[in-house]
Amino acid sequence: MKYFNYIGEERLNNIFYKKPQEFDQNSDKDILKYALGAFLYIPANKYNQIYKSVVNQEKEPKPLAICLEDAIGEFGENEAIENLELVLDDLSKQVFCKVDKLPLIFIRVKNQDQLKRIKDILIKNKDFITGIIIPKANGALLETFISILDSFDLNNMYIIPIIESKDFIYKEVKETYFKGIYNSILNHKERVLGIRIGLTDVLGMYGIRRRREFCIYDNLIATSFIEDVINYLNRDEIDIPISAGVSELFNMDDEKIRQLYIKEIELDKFHGFVGKTVIHPKQVEIVQALHTVSYEDYIDAKDIIKNYNSEIGVKKSASGNKMNEYKPHYKWAKKIINLAYIYGVLNKGVDYNELIKTTR
Repeated sequence: MKYFNYIGEERLNNIFYKKPQEFDQNSDKDILKYALGAFLYIPANKYNQIYKSVVNQEKEPKPLAICLEDAIGEFGENEAIENLELVLDDLSKQVFCKVDKLPLIFIRVKNQDQLKRIKDILIKNKDFITGIIIPKANGALLETFISILDSFDLNNMYIIPIIESKDFIYKEVKETYFKGIYNSILNHKERVLGIRIGLTDVLGMYGIRRRREFCIYDNLIATSFIEDVINYLNRDEIDIPISAGVSELFNMDDEKIRQLYIKEIELDKFHGFVGKTVIHPKQVEIVQALHTVSYEDYIDAKDIIKNYNSEIGVKKSASGNKMNEYKPHYKWAKKIINLAYIYGVLNKGVDYNELIKTTR
């Protein structure tokens, strides 16, 4: 995969100071964990949507989550599993010889019993399934899923837990469950590629859903939950990116919704999130564009890393508008360099709008 590969070379040169680089599921984990970007969820019973999204990577590269949980409905499991087997079988026959052209493909399973049920599908297609997504995850469930995958001899398959259950919301129990998931992730950090949050489920517990007038950060329940997730899990010893929550408002032709979505992604980034779950292709281009690195940030990040062990601790930035403090800004700088590799660095004076204009 390579982001923005649909843009012509001349325009790429006009937009990017440093172009996005290729990656695949075998890339180094320290790079791959930043590459999930706009993570598109597709119900497993939608054969055409899955197939088109996979083979359309040249025009719109994005990781895919094929969902066997909420997205398939209450009674759609049998059909969804049959369809998953069919679409993966068709992909293996038609494009298996071009594995480098496939996106990162993840399977979101409902529970451990379903994981066991699709054992043969996973084993047969292990060479182009990047990982398993665990909804409503907790520490014990993460341990169980890893144990099951190991029993299938799939110990190279990544795991992505989604934090979204009442155990992480209710005050009387949340500390216990956050400690549990923290310990499990830390014990298996080589297997956990990313951490996701489920804001729709969290709000749903209180009978709340998004409105087009408000950003998710205007909601007290959501911000309290987000604060806890960051506080417990965005730790140096874990060092795994946390991805921001999905928005069901996908009509990006509505300028109000579009601008609110952009504001939310900017706030996601400001709070330390990397990437965002999406449920519609119109959201993809905006998420990917906003994850590019500005020229100013890239130059600052290089300066901070270069001088981290120098005799000085602070220096005026190259732009002359702020100070680079080498120790407190070092973690930020490392993240910027990794994002720059995946999403590229914009030319001086260019912002993400150039990429959105290109794709509209």
